[in-house]
Amino acid sequence: MRAVWTRQLSALLFTLAVLQLVVASPPAWALEKGKVVIDGRVTVDVELARTAEAQAKGLSGRSSLKKGRGMVFLYDEAVPRPFWMKGMLIPIDILWVRDGRIVAIEAEIPPPAPNAPLAVFSHVADLVLEVPAGYAHEMGIRVGQAVQLQSRALSRGGWWQGR
Repeated sequence: MRAVWTRQLSALLFTLAVLQLVVASPPAWALEKGKVVIDGRVTVDVELARTAEAQAKGLSGRSSLKKGRGMVFLYDEAVPRPFWMKGMLIPIDILWVRDGRIVAIEAEIPPPAPNAPLAVFSHVADLVLEVPAGYAHEMGIRVGQAVQLQSRALSRGGWWQGR
């Protein structure tokens, strides 16, 4: 009887340990979350695309993106960053940031038409932010405004403010 109880207790403890790992750890496909603050007044909840795989996928395949949400592509250096709309289903605004300041905005880029060549947009940046189409205009976001990124995984206390 004692052996049966010990096996049941061991099985229960093992199940609880597995559940704790599942609940405590985000899925491998989940992107890190953060916040972007623009001009000290506009806050965007973002997902960070930091790996080459996540950056290649970006927002492709998503059927919607709510106002106040977006995706950040963070890079180690400011070089030309080409972006295209492959696999995109929604229109977006793309903001290029260099040294903590917006250097370019491509507004209201539509998803590609079937069988049409992909448009490529490129500017020198060390951070790129994608938000819903029209959001930059609606929020009064302009070239030259300061951008900060907050995320738990970033160094310097969790804030990125350019290089």
